[in-house]
Amino acid sequence: LDHRVASAPAIPAPCHDVATMATPNNLGRSSLLDSHTPPQRQPTHVFERRWSNMALNNPCFKQGIGIALAVALIGGPLFALMDIPDDPGLPLLDFIMVLSTIVFCFELVVNLCASPAYRCSFFCLMDFFGTLSMAFEISFLLGSSDAIHAVLLRSARAAKLGARAGRIFKLVMCYSLLIKEGGLDSEKPRFEAKVLAQRLTTSIATRVAMLTIFLVMLLPLLELPVFPRADQSMDLWARNLEEAYATSNETKFSIEVSTMSSFYLSSDYAPYALEGFNYTLLTSVQQPARSQNRVIIEVSECLVLRDGCDNSSKAKVLFNFTGAHQIAALMEIALVIVIVAIMIGMTQDLGSVLTMMMVRPLEKMFSGLMTSAQSLMDICASVDDEEEDNEETRATELETIEKTLEKLSRIAAQALNKNVISKEEMATKSEYEKAVLVEMLQTEVTGETMTPALLEIRRSMGKEKQDLELRLQSWDFDTLSLDPAGMESMTTHIFFDSEFGIAKMFCEDSAFKAFYDAVKPNYQDVPYHCFAHACDVLHTVFRFCGLSFGRFWMREVEQYSLLIAALCHDMGHFGKTNPFLVESGHPLAITYNDKSPLENMRCAKLFEICNDPTANAFGKASKDIYKEARKVVVAAILHTDNANHFAMIKDISQAFEAQELCCGKQAGETGGLLKEYRDKILEPHRLPWLELFLHLADVSNPLKPFNLSHAWAMRVLEEFFLQGDEEKQQGLPVGMLNDREKVNKADSQHGFITFLVSPLVVPAINLFPQFTDLHVQMVVNLEKWRDQWILDVKPSEEAIAKKEESLAKSREMTERLLARRRPRERMAPPARSSQWPFRDKDTE
Repeated sequence: LDHRVASAPAIPAPCHDVATMATPNNLGRSSLLDSHTPPQRQPTHVFERRWSNMALNNPCFKQGIGIALAVALIGGPLFALMDIPDDPGLPLLDFIMVLSTIVFCFELVVNLCASPAYRCSFFCLMDFFGTLSMAFEISFLLGSSDAIHAVLLRSARAAKLGARAGRIFKLVMCYSLLIKEGGLDSEKPRFEAKVLAQRLTTSIATRVAMLTIFLVMLLPLLELPVFPRADQSMDLWARNLEEAYATSNETKFSIEVSTMSSFYLSSDYAPYALEGFNYTLLTSVQQPARSQNRVIIEVSECLVLRDGCDNSSKAKVLFNFTGAHQIAALMEIALVIVIVAIMIGMTQDLGSVLTMMMVRPLEKMFSGLMTSAQSLMDICASVDDEEEDNEETRATELETIEKTLEKLSRIAAQALNKNVISKEEMATKSEYEKAVLVEMLQTEVTGETMTPALLEIRRSMGKEKQDLELRLQSWDFDTLSLDPAGMESMTTHIFFDSEFGIAKMFCEDSAFKAFYDAVKPNYQDVPYHCFAHACDVLHTVFRFCGLSFGRFWMREVEQYSLLIAALCHDMGHFGKTNPFLVESGHPLAITYNDKSPLENMRCAKLFEICNDPTANAFGKASKDIYKEARKVVVAAILHTDNANHFAMIKDISQAFEAQELCCGKQAGETGGLLKEYRDKILEPHRLPWLELFLHLADVSNPLKPFNLSHAWAMRVLEEFFLQGDEEKQQGLPVGMLNDREKVNKADSQHGFITFLVSPLVVPAINLFPQFTDLHVQMVVNLEKWRDQWILDVKPSEEAIAKKEESLAKSREMTERLLARRRPRERMAPPARSSQWPFRDKDTE
């Protein structure tokens, strides 16, 4: 035990001296409260505590305390159980108990000197009463029971045992801390969760010990009215013998004595002698070796005056209670063992439960919080915080998180409206990752002034050529392979013949045809933002609506308006981004005050077309319905501006955090839409989900098969290069993604997916688990772009390892998203029917 105690961890003192740390490597109660001496203490205190700690840590002292404690607990009962005679047993026991008392007094004084925290602790109280109770073990003090009432003696001995149990508790605490496999580091734990667990263990286990002690002290008091139960037979036999003796009939007296002896043959006590009857009792019962085992029963009155029974004395019957007292001693030892076993078991159980239920989860949580908090502190750090850096590196996780929140509160207004990244973190990014962060997402780099080049990306993909209905239900649908007639056929099918084909509710066939013919010419002949891209986004939004069971939570006007917005979302795009228009002073930027000029222009063009009654896509709609449709179209198109990208991520992430459990239930559903999921998540936030569907579809080409992803990527890069050529001609800063002479195409796609698409896709899939397959495909595309980059660039092993680390995180996220779903067959899109798809006890 001593060897194991030496490596035990430090435990905080549960008293007012918070700075004092205890080392449970002592066998005294001070083992839990003994403090290391802080350097700030006065020299006299330092010397005093150092001397006390040296004494408490001495192996011989620890062994002496353990032996003295064992003797105090079971020494007396052992002498009684072994029936050691009073001579020399009683003087020997008194000597041992006095010596143990001296040891306990010395331990108490040393503990008081070693730690101020010990003086007001539960352990100090138990040490004091435990030492005081030694008086009951010393015969010349309170150890003799002749002059003490039996009830008081029993209660006092119970209190003594309770105090001793408090003393033994310190050993149990040491043991509970040492039984953990491998032990704990004696230095300050890295995770404060361990410190909290140790404090909680000490607090709870102390209360368990107190409860046990109070039960031991209280139970005997419950028998106060009826205990001790006097054996009336002994008084009755004494009276019978006196009456028989008074008859002067020796034969009758002998018969009475024999009958009495026979009566006690089956008892654990019996008479062994008679006094005052002038008669020698012939029995096998011997005189007890210990005076405590002798019980004397006197007659109530002397019927015949004689020697040994007169006015000064009375006749007596002497009983040997050795057997009964041995059983009582055995029970006392058993009680000590049971108490210690209960305390050990409870402490072990508390330790294991706390480790499993608190330490491990808290360590995991705090570790993640530490990482996140430190990252936030790095990102949000300001110049005036530099003086705190050295402190923060050594702070505990709670202190780090607290400081992080303080910093965030100081810059909350700015942080909510800016994308910021530190100069040091930006330095670790590749050129293409920098381009995506700074130029596309317009991220602010703290500590560095950079002139943003102006770029914007609109991506989407299609599927392989098959039968129209089957192809539209597949992510392999390829709009780039369609001729003009094919595009018109696809569009007409979605608006009139698909599960969302409700266009006839809003306009005539001829009006829609005229609307389509007016929209198509507004798409210019640019590599990426062409009419094929509009058809691709239309198809992707159509798929999102189908997979999310949109017919059962979207209103008809919302379904139709979202599809109209998808078809028209990039009208008039001439291959230049919003930042380029603002930087170059384009008339559109001036018209719309630099606020989403392209998106505002498209909304205006759409409703200009609808002003023509023959081409009004909302010709049949009432005034209120038209107003609602306009609201949906404008909101959805404006949110395709990448300037709103991270605000959208924040909003949908918060929505998921608020309803994570409900989303998890939907993720595990195999056959439909849970009513709870619809009522709590879908219907209350319909407009944000419509905006999400269109924006996600607009940047969805990395989520589709690689052949289509590659084709669209080459188109968007070519459009960037054309803008870069014009930037060179106008003398504007050329964006890093716009310079055809410097950009590696494969590497640029890795940055685009990692910093723009993935942060949106993950929370979107959290909310709409039916989209999980898109993340799987995204990771496949990342791997293919990585392989292409290696072939093109021949990078260093370090650069490859960095890419692989990023890919590993994406793969891990895919596994997490897939784990939310039970094993099942791929969910087919809902058929066009009026059947309600909810799977719930409260199905409507």
